Amino acid sequence: MNGKMVRLLRPLALPAVALLLTFACNSRQADQGPGNVRERMPQAALASARSVGINLQCDAERIRNARAAFHWSFRKTVPPFTNEDWEADITPNSIAGTLIDSSGTHAIHGVRSDGTSWDTAVSLLISPLPESTFALVNNSSAMVRAGAENVNGENTVKYAIDTSKAVPGEAGLIKNVLGANGFIKGAAWVDAQGCPAKFVLDVEQNNNDGSVHREHYEANVTRPEFLALHA
Repeated sequence: MNGKMVRLLRPLALPAVALLLTFACNSRQADQGPGNVRERMPQAALASARSVGINLQCDAERIRNARAAFHWSFRKTVPPFTNEDWEADITPNSIAGTLIDSSGTHAIHGVRSDGTSWDTAVSLLISPLPESTFALVNNSSAMVRAGAENVNGENTVKYAIDTSKAVPGEAGLIKNVLGANGFIKGAAWVDAQGCPAKFVLDVEQNNNDGSVHREHYEANVTRPEFLALHA
């Protein structure tokens, strides 16, 4: 998140997140059926993904300690200030990519054998992840399972996210953070461990001074063989 969003959310988000997690532990997720399913996950994997929810820390750990090669793409838009795009090819031993922002294109390079370069590259890729935003909705009534899909070469469960559909108790906590008309909407496609292969998220926060703050996020984890097939 950018500095403004962090300042606005952090004082309110911590108690709200704790209460939301308490609600989530005592509630059941709505299952809206398989939808337009391209490839079914095994039932055990589906059940596991359902119980885990969305584990954004998993993407950070996948970048930090990659077990196999993959392509990472991430976009963050905060109109009118920020339009940033990260792209990186990540292997267990190397990171090679770019960050494109208003100042131009910047190289991202790290090798496992050089701890400083590795830590710098990892930090550049994981620092913009919207962890506190996902924490507000994860395993709450604002997040419902919407079927199984094969996304970016992975078998996933899709979660639809819409805070306008939260039950009253959870909706009140979310509004305390985002304002009366604020919202989080989008979707995440996760594997059996809850690790996102893809997510798209829109956030709007209505501030006490009448201003409106918006953020948009997109992320994709793609296997090399899937990229080759669709090149």
